[in-house]
Amino acid sequence: MIVYTAKRTHRRACRKQPLADARPLYIASGADTRIVLDGPALRVQREARAEQLFPLQRVSRIHSCDAAQWSSEALLACAVRGIGVLFVDERGEIVARLLGRPGLYDSLYRRLEEFMLLPQAMGMYRHWQRTFVQRAAWWTGVKLRVPETDREPALCRRAIDALAQGYVCRREEERTRQWLRTAAFGWMQSHLQDLGFGTGNELTQSGEPALARDLTEIYIWYLEPARLGWLQRRRMAARRKTEPVRAPSHAALVRLFESRATRSAARGREITGTLHRWLIHET
Repeated sequence: MIVYTAKRTHRRACRKQPLADARPLYIASGADTRIVLDGPALRVQREARAEQLFPLQRVSRIHSCDAAQWSSEALLACAVRGIGVLFVDERGEIVARLLGRPGLYDSLYRRLEEFMLLPQAMGMYRHWQRTFVQRAAWWTGVKLRVPETDREPALCRRAIDALAQGYVCRREEERTRQWLRTAAFGWMQSHLQDLGFGTGNELTQSGEPALARDLTEIYIWYLEPARLGWLQRRRMAARRKTEPVRAPSHAALVRLFESRATRSAARGREITGTLHRWLIHET
C-alpha cells in the first residue's frame, strides 16, 4: 500500500512564514484498504499495517484507487467540506468522481465565524491581511517598474502617487484614487453579500472585522496599474492634439473599472478564496 501526500515545492525564504494550504491526498492500495471517518480526520486502515490519520482540514482533494473500501461517513464528510474524491483504476483511468460541495459549515462566513471565537483571532487576522497587502504591493510595484527597494506598501504608495502626478495634478490624482477605491469597495461589498455576509448576520452587525474595507485595501493594489495606464493615455492623447489635459471625470473612471470587470472580479475572488483557504487551515 502507498499512502502519501503531494510534496509542496519550496519557495524562496521570506521574512514572514508563508500561509500553509491544504494538500492533495493520494491513496494507492489493494482491496483490503479501508477509509473511515475518525472525528475530524480520515483513518486509512489495512491489514497488518499501521493505521494512518489525515486531518480533513489539511486535505484539498483525494485520488483513490477504485478497490479501496470507503465508509459512507467518510465520503459524506469529504463532500460537506468540499473535498473532491477521484477514483482511479489500475490503468490510471478515472472510473468515478465525488464532487465536493461546500456545505454550510465550509462557507467563508461559517469559517470566519468559528475563527473569531479564538482569543487570538484578531491578531492572526491582521497578520494575514498585512502579509497579503505586502504581497499585492510588491506585485503592483513590479507591474509599474517601481524600484525593488520601494515595493514595501508605504513606499510603493508614494511611488505610485508620484507617477500619477506626472499625468495629472495632485488634486485630480487623489480624486481618481478615491473614485477607484469607492468602486472597488462597492464590488467587494456586493461579492461578500453573495458569500453570505448580509446585514442580518452577527459578523456584519458587529463590524469586526470590517471585512469589505480590509479586503478592499488588498484589492485596490491590483487595480492601480489600470488607473495609471489610463491617466498616462489621457496625457499622451492631449499632447498629440496639443491640448491641455482635461480633468478626469467620475463617469470615465467608472467606465474604466467596468471595462475590466471580468479581470478585476477574478482578482477579487482570488482574495476571498485565499482568505477562505487560510481559515480552513486555522480552524
